[in-house]
Amino acid sequence: MPARWAPVGRLALLVYSVLGAGSCVLFAVSVPAPQGIDLGRIFFWTAITLALAALPVRLPGGVVAHTTTAPLIAAVFDSGLANPFAVCWIAFVGTLELRDLRRELPLWGTLYNRFDYVLSAFAAYVALQLTQTSVRPGDPLGTISQIAIAGIAFSFVNLILGVSLASLRTGTPLSRVWSISVSNVLSGLVALVPLGWLMAEIGGKVGLWAAFLFLVPLYLARFSFSKYAETRELFFGTVSALSQAIDAKDGFTRGHADRVSRIAGAIARELGLSERQIEQIELAGLLHDIGKIGVEDRILMKPQRLDSEEQELMRRHPIYGASILEPSAALRPLVQTILHHHENYDGSGYPEGLKGEEIPLGSRIIIVADAYEAMTSDRIYRKSIGHDRAMDQLNRFKGLQFDPTIVRCLQRIVEKKGADAFEISDLPPINYETLAELRHRLAREPVVRDAHAS
Repeated sequence: MPARWAPVGRLALLVYSVLGAGSCVLFAVSVPAPQGIDLGRIFFWTAITLALAALPVRLPGGVVAHTTTAPLIAAVFDSGLANPFAVCWIAFVGTLELRDLRRELPLWGTLYNRFDYVLSAFAAYVALQLTQTSVRPGDPLGTISQIAIAGIAFSFVNLILGVSLASLRTGTPLSRVWSISVSNVLSGLVALVPLGWLMAEIGGKVGLWAAFLFLVPLYLARFSFSKYAETRELFFGTVSALSQAIDAKDGFTRGHADRVSRIAGAIARELGLSERQIEQIELAGLLHDIGKIGVEDRILMKPQRLDSEEQELMRRHPIYGASILEPSAALRPLVQTILHHHENYDGSGYPEGLKGEEIPLGSRIIIVADAYEAMTSDRIYRKSIGHDRAMDQLNRFKGLQFDPTIVRCLQRIVEKKGADAFEISDLPPINYETLAELRHRLAREPVVRDAHAS
């Protein structure tokens, strides 16, 4: 599972370490060259591996996945090969990709990915040799254990090197890369190990031509990986579109949800929450104001302070938001967070007047992120009050409106990273015309009538 390469700092250290270790292993298994090399078998497994490497799947988080694990495990278990020489060279040559041949990656990146596979295959071979004397002939449980141990050795090295590189390259925490890239396809990756062993058994007992038939299930496995990546991209695209629908309607707070999401995610990570929880809080941040779709335009777009009746109508937007998301199974986990993101810590908030720990943690995070973002951003009816005054206000009202723990957490983040800690975003820039701007423009332009109208 290779990843794109770019040397900087600790990333360079990782790359040079892998290149050094991989070169040493490849040299050690090649000098002197072993006796009884079967070039035909080496060519066969290399060709199968190349065919699978030609169709990579780009997973979220900067990681690229293949189904090449299966033929490499098969090569490890193929008794007709002069291993470890054969499997290491199959791993080095057979995992070449089209992007390597097209020079889409620098040479160092290509070598890193190749030696990633060399080290993984060598680890599987060593595991196989260490367990060889502990497995009696005809012992099915022993054979299964041996397959599992070799597969764990291969997968551990392969995944750690791939995920570590993606984490350092993108500046994303290792746990997050694992969560969004690997955790949801891990069962499919694990299934490639016994499939590889079966390929070796069939190839040895029936013939290599029979092992060639395994390309069909391997391409199906690759299809499942690609569907996961496409489904995730579609899901987040839909969430982003829903979030931007509010910006398109309310021109006064453009980009607000995006910034709240980033601030809330940073707070959640500082609190040490799991990556799944962090992701849900970030999604809730993007959609926390989705209920404003149900608020009348005369209230939502009013450039002055709302009167008491209008405020009461505006306070219904968390209920609207929860009802919008409730029918979606994928978005239903966000419902409670969005419903209660205006509950105050002392119980004076809305819509249900929850207090303290009764309020969902995600809601307590979002209300702090929401308030901080609102105070540090310009609005059409007022200017930003700045970071220092915003933190003063948050500290003034902690224990009343805000959870003191969340406020202190936000303060730690800003003290460590500065007031611009949340300005980096991976989301595409907002380049559309809001509904408010469209209405104003059309009001200034003459009405274009249909030339064919009677």
